[in-house]
Amino acid sequence: MTAVDRAERFVGNGGHVHLIGIGGIGMAGVAFLLKERGFTVSGCDLQSNRQTVWLSTHGVSISAGHAETHISPSTDWLIRSTAVPDSHPEVRRALEMGIPVSRRGEVLPALMRSRTCIAVSGTHGKTTTTSIIAQLLGCGYCVGGEIDGEAAVARDGELMVVEADESDGTVAGYTPDYAIVTNIEYDHMEHHASETAFVGCFEQLIRNTRKWVFYRADDPIAGPLCASNPICRPFTLPSEPFSISLPGQHNQWNAAAALAVGEQWKSRAELMESLKTLSSVRRRFETVYDSDGVRIISDYAHHPTEVSALIQTAKALKPRRLIGVFQPHRFSRTLALGADFPSSFDGLDHLWLLPVYAASEAPIEGGTTVDLMNRFPEQWQTKLTLLNDLESGWAAIRPMLMPGDLLLIIGAGDIEQLAEWARSMDT
Repeated sequence: MTAVDRAERFVGNGGHVHLIGIGGIGMAGVAFLLKERGFTVSGCDLQSNRQTVWLSTHGVSISAGHAETHISPSTDWLIRSTAVPDSHPEVRRALEMGIPVSRRGEVLPALMRSRTCIAVSGTHGKTTTTSIIAQLLGCGYCVGGEIDGEAAVARDGELMVVEADESDGTVAGYTPDYAIVTNIEYDHMEHHASETAFVGCFEQLIRNTRKWVFYRADDPIAGPLCASNPICRPFTLPSEPFSISLPGQHNQWNAAAALAVGEQWKSRAELMESLKTLSSVRRRFETVYDSDGVRIISDYAHHPTEVSALIQTAKALKPRRLIGVFQPHRFSRTLALGADFPSSFDGLDHLWLLPVYAASEAPIEGGTTVDLMNRFPEQWQTKLTLLNDLESGWAAIRPMLMPGDLLLIIGAGDIEQLAEWARSMDT
């Protein structure tokens, strides 16, 4: 019995389920779906946020902090993220009491087995592609971002589109009716020891898919992987760009993927019309401030390919000065992709660099922000500034903003706090 099979059995049992780190985007979506399926749901997190408030309004009991006392004889099942170790007090307590423990990435595939499922996979573009499909089809979803800034990250339905996560390999646990492979580029070195192991997750997803797999035809890895498989269908860009409310060439590809699968339910004409009025996803090219000639955009980009796409999209706005602040995400990624990062920032007039957001990792030699700075060529040295932390960094950046500036807040960690401070600049 696989871990997903085991989780599926617990899904059928019902009862009281407790989630550690329930405020995380992925955990919040699973918590909501479990509540919709009839579970009594509780959870805990270190801090309250938009997701915990949203879940509370839907009858989920939220506790602040972590403690063994959150696990009681009434607890039937414990769910944790991959980042939560066996040594965590609540996990340890559950194991001592014989309470089953599952990872979030095992539970979502199990929840999908009783639904018609579209699994969206790929190194880049999963969140946006998932949100586009959810809006085009009006179906259920579980997505790693907030559509149009709302706190809702999930909705149940007989037809579901979900973001299938490769970061911990659990994408391989899905058995969807339809799958999308947006692209494949080696990432998440903290879990995947090699590119071969990384690609293997997608190979397993393809084998598990019941009907059709839609893949980007020109992707250098996904293309050869899928081309000879009879259940795989390529998607490409049309000769004329899509009329879409989301900017950038990368969103043209996201739309192409969404249209390919969407045509199983709606006509292309219907889908094309809906593309014009899509809502964006929070922290995907999200304007958080636009006043007095200064515009600030927050974006989740944390891989060189994503950073490059972001900057190219921002350049199309033709600001007087394009500047950015970047928080590297994980020491392992900064080390592995360090040589690729400098050129991804081409087009910026100035770049501020924050310390690496560890995401539970210990520092790695060669993977710090100072190491990253040293990889930039000499012509960058006058355009680079190292920051000590978020608060002092924002204090240094804000006075330097001038009319005509476009500031990009770039990264997947707690750099989002800068966006929150930017929202309130005039208050």
